[in-house]
Amino acid sequence: MQLVKDEATFKDNGIIFKGDYLESIPFDKYIYKMPKPTENVYDIRNYGAIADSGYLATEAFNRAAEDAGKTKGTVLVAGGAYTVGSIKLYSGTTLFVDYGSALVASKDLSKYEDALLSVKDVKDVTITGGGKLHGNGEYFVNLPKEKPLLTPLGYTKLPPRLLDPLGYPEDTIRFAYRKRIRYADDRWNTGAPNIPRPMYTLWVRGAKNIRIENFIIEDSLDWTLDIDYSENISVTNVVINNNRHVANSDGIDVMCSKNVEVKHVFISTADDGLCVKAPLKQGHDGLNVADEHMAMGPAKNIHFSDCVVCSVMNAFKIGTETYFDIEDVTVEDCTFIMPDIYPGGVSGISIESADSSKIKNIRVKNIKMSNIVCPIFIGLNRRNKFGYESKEEEEKRKYGGIIESVEIENIECSNTEIPSLITGYYDGEHTGRVKDITIKDFSAKYLDNEEKLDIIYPLYENITDYPESNAFGDLPAYGFFIRHADNVVLDNITVTPRTKNTRKMLVSEDSSISIS
Repeated sequence: MQLVKDEATFKDNGIIFKGDYLESIPFDKYIYKMPKPTENVYDIRNYGAIADSGYLATEAFNRAAEDAGKTKGTVLVAGGAYTVGSIKLYSGTTLFVDYGSALVASKDLSKYEDALLSVKDVKDVTITGGGKLHGNGEYFVNLPKEKPLLTPLGYTKLPPRLLDPLGYPEDTIRFAYRKRIRYADDRWNTGAPNIPRPMYTLWVRGAKNIRIENFIIEDSLDWTLDIDYSENISVTNVVINNNRHVANSDGIDVMCSKNVEVKHVFISTADDGLCVKAPLKQGHDGLNVADEHMAMGPAKNIHFSDCVVCSVMNAFKIGTETYFDIEDVTVEDCTFIMPDIYPGGVSGISIESADSSKIKNIRVKNIKMSNIVCPIFIGLNRRNKFGYESKEEEEKRKYGGIIESVEIENIECSNTEIPSLITGYYDGEHTGRVKDITIKDFSAKYLDNEEKLDIIYPLYENITDYPESNAFGDLPAYGFFIRHADNVVLDNITVTPRTKNTRKMLVSEDSSISIS
């Protein structure tokens, strides 16, 4: 095997600033040493991989993985860190990355296909060992406009409308975090390159019976762990430790998959932490995800529990890509935090149907939030990002999707900054409505900072723009603003506002609400 030294395509992009990473992750609560396997083992060192050398071990790994696939064996990564480009696993195999060892992403863009590690169109695969998959994500995005903000802003101000993705004017909280994000495109018109970054760090696609346990994923290339058109997936005792300013570095995305269990994970990342999607297309190249796996049906039977999420964006989110249906999702016994950089996380619980998906039977309970700007955002619109499969589908879906049967219970929030929002839409002719929403045993206490309000009437409907809690401008309530909704039940709700509050706790428009 010819030895090839890894060379960075954009060598000056890998700078790390204080605040990029959460410094207090309790790895020892999730990751543990395991005995190395001794039978039917394919050690990548026996195929020419050299630890801690900077020489590419892609060929060595893929040859070991291919041989392991022939005998249902184990690919062993031990003795240090190995640099690789795109690698893949085969059915019936185990990847064992030993505690203290790592697979480290090449910094050379030419060494990738779609993903760093692919678990694609296979079954019965385990990834374990206590070691690490490291994506070198800083090398595939440009440097930010500003360094991380380590002290509070001192005030809360929203953009009056979502006029652009960055959240102008410049003194808004949306702009405050956006200008610290590292984008792959030239977002600030500085002459920086547009980087065709790899899409996935660990990609599970079209797979069955996959177990990921006792494993670290760090510094994601783009999306971190994508579970795509797959079933019977278990993710436990996993730490995701990303640069919290690398754009699009979602923690765990579950897309059009069913029977997925995510339990006892710690996620620190720049984009959505726990995320369920059902897109028509995905990826930088607009891959049509439905072509091969239509028989999988909706995203269904997904369970998140005992998770800690530190996300600059949404800790738990359904959306935004929501073309196919999503149902039977449970989130319980989780903690959502943003302890050390500012502003706080955008939303704690975000449930969105933007592309005509029917979202139903969602259960969220026993959640603690700290320094999350908006506790709950439930929003229906009809953005329709990728269009439709056919003219018939366009006619059927022209009024958007449905959000119904949502239960949120036992939620405790501290240092919130804007109200929770439950909204459908009205386009001047048609009303899209959310319905059957219950919120019970909810308490929130505001961050007692300065509040800069500019409530603009008529209030923004956000029919076709990107749905997000901070995209509607200021609202006339401090607790809950509810609009175009049927059968909303609020039971045992307590919200403590800022000292200088001027708004009502609850404002409802065109909605039926029960309060107790």
